[in-house]
Amino acid sequence: MKVYLKVLFIILALCFTNTVFPKQLTQIIKGKIVDSETQIGLPGVTIMLVGSNPIVGTSADIDGNYRLESIPIGRVSLKISYIGYEPYYISELLVNSGKEIVLNIPLKESFSQLNEVVITAQLKKEEAINKMATVSARTFSVEDAQRYAGGMDDPSRLASMFAGVTPSTVDNNEIVIRGNAAKGILWRLEGVEIPAPNHLAGMFSGGGVNTMFSNNMLANSDFFTGAFPAEYGNALSGVFDMNLRTGNTDKREYAFQVGSQGIDISAEGPFRKEKRSSYLINYRYSTIGLLQVLMPDITGLPTYSDLSFKFNFPTKKMGVFTLWSINGIGDIANKLEEDPIQWETSMESFKYNIGYDLTAFGLNNKAILNSKTFLFTSASFSATKYANNNVFYKTNMQEVPVTNQNEIESKLSFSTYLKHKFNSRHSNKTGLLINRLGYDYKVANNTNVAENSVADFFVDSKGSTYSYQFYTQSKFYLRENLNVNAGAHLTYFDLNNEFIVEPRIGINWKIKPGQKLSVAYGKHSKIETLRIYRMNVPVNIGFETLNDNLAITKSHHFVLSYDLKLNSNTHLKLEPYLQLMYDVPVIADSSFSMINFTSETFFTNQLVNDGTGRNIGIDLTLERFMSKGFYYLITASVYESKYTGGDGIERNTKYNQNFVFNVLAGKEWQTKKNHIFGVNTKFTILGGKRQSPVNYDRSNQFQYVIYDDTQIFEKQLPTSYYVDLSVNYTINKSKYSQSIILHAKNLLMQEESLGYAFNYKTNSVESYGLTIIFPYISYKIQF
Repeated sequence: MKVYLKVLFIILALCFTNTVFPKQLTQIIKGKIVDSETQIGLPGVTIMLVGSNPIVGTSADIDGNYRLESIPIGRVSLKISYIGYEPYYISELLVNSGKEIVLNIPLKESFSQLNEVVITAQLKKEEAINKMATVSARTFSVEDAQRYAGGMDDPSRLASMFAGVTPSTVDNNEIVIRGNAAKGILWRLEGVEIPAPNHLAGMFSGGGVNTMFSNNMLANSDFFTGAFPAEYGNALSGVFDMNLRTGNTDKREYAFQVGSQGIDISAEGPFRKEKRSSYLINYRYSTIGLLQVLMPDITGLPTYSDLSFKFNFPTKKMGVFTLWSINGIGDIANKLEEDPIQWETSMESFKYNIGYDLTAFGLNNKAILNSKTFLFTSASFSATKYANNNVFYKTNMQEVPVTNQNEIESKLSFSTYLKHKFNSRHSNKTGLLINRLGYDYKVANNTNVAENSVADFFVDSKGSTYSYQFYTQSKFYLRENLNVNAGAHLTYFDLNNEFIVEPRIGINWKIKPGQKLSVAYGKHSKIETLRIYRMNVPVNIGFETLNDNLAITKSHHFVLSYDLKLNSNTHLKLEPYLQLMYDVPVIADSSFSMINFTSETFFTNQLVNDGTGRNIGIDLTLERFMSKGFYYLITASVYESKYTGGDGIERNTKYNQNFVFNVLAGKEWQTKKNHIFGVNTKFTILGGKRQSPVNYDRSNQFQYVIYDDTQIFEKQLPTSYYVDLSVNYTINKSKYSQSIILHAKNLLMQEESLGYAFNYKTNSVESYGLTIIFPYISYKIQF
């Protein structure tokens, strides 16, 4: 009996000890320290855990690799120091028990190259990873998209919180940058230009339902809103420069996530540990259709799935080879009520089936040529397939074709650049991009559904063309507090034989510690979707192609920036800007302009390059980075977006909402049991959308909404107010971590205007919109 009592006493004591003093969970942080210009590993770099007692730290090996063990779960900060290089300080890095953290850190050679740098600086999210950027650029992380209210694990939705960006709608991720449509955005992945990687992007002219790659795949990436560095071409409004992270080279890890958006599965690990090669794979399947019960019967919901991967193969003499790919398929359809007596509005008279598929893959090589030179080379292929079959039914069940689009576009690309560091004052990046652009269009659409019973817009064309891009850019440090980014981008488009020279320049001046004044200029251009150039009209015999000689739209970007560091965690930034567009395709003697073009815009007229555009405004950012469990981001943009059509009259663009104001904030708590609880909220005030007035007489006559294009976009809807909320709870255990995530968009039930519809019951035109709280609930486990 005494033996049993002793055993019972020991068990109770252990349980009590574990309750009062929970085991301190730890994790590993590892990676590689490299020179930011040459990518050469830096041996002997010191990496320290801030505030550790006893001190936790390590030094990089001869190749620059490091490994920090016994890092406590929660928020930690690191400091990195190396003689002759600028400091690096990473604050409030989130560590959980389910996954090792891989941090590859680039260090910049110090201007003075004198003594060991004192650690006072920090990783600046308000600046881009690309150090050739001068203004209108910042980095964002996977954690931001997961944590921020309304982010919903989507980079585009995350970007809508930044200054200069206007979210388009509640139910998709289309964004407007400084008055420019989403079609003007350049997307790059792993250094390679790709089509807009959004599910059902063909419907939204650049935006979509969700990004095609999971946040489980992403590393820190850059986002630009104007005056981009010279390496970025074929963009008018903004740039997403996305990076996929490299899989764990030492340990196999897995993640599983299930929720209202979909099922998400990922795996990573080494192929062979001694070779340092690794894989990272992610598959996602949409379950968003479960939300159909919250939507009107006439509103279809999309189904989609995607697969992404990255394989990494280091070699001893030929650098690092990377094979990567993203793939997505998706569709949306609605059911037509076959009894027209049951129809209430004309929105119920459509029957459509829309699909959008995308694939992109590439083989990259990064090679160090010598101690000063780094070479990047890539061969890639991408293709999209967009199908849209839409029919309108009159009340007598007569079928009227609306759209019958079958479009396949492909791109075979070769790109390379050479990066050379002449010295600590001067580095240069020079590159070349060759694209073979393939197309296969079979389009028959109706430009006037109310009056036409047959299609009158046609594209029937198959072929290919080429585009060539060359750029060179240099960064000069004239003084320790003054640097210049200068370069040029050259574009040749084979289809219309147009050659464009685009100069770029930016100046950064650190007026005093904590204050920086910057100015930048860039000329930019963007090729339209190829079906615009290949448009056909019927003639006596066959068809005639209208726009083979159409020039590319161009714009001048001017940006001034003032950045004030208020304290170690908070900064204020002001950026006034001006964008002047010219050679914009328009229809002669018409209000039409390609500035306002969407995928559902059809016309039968030839385009001419007589249009212009003007975007002017000022962006404000007040940001406190995560510190002591609290952060906030306040952004405001006031702007005017105007254009001139083929009739020479200046008007508001479709995107001239005049202002947007965001307040994003969150608080995080860590419990004694190593769990983390966070609450985040976002409040948005958004200027009203632009719409054209309805021609009520003609609409009533044809029982179909007809807009008055002579007063296009003159009507502005009332100001909108949105509140988003997210709650996150992460449970850390010794071998895994699990998270419960809840997002709710549009808690104020702000109506999303979808335009107008004809009401068959009242024989009148009425406004039509959607009012829902958009929920996002998920459970995630990492192990």
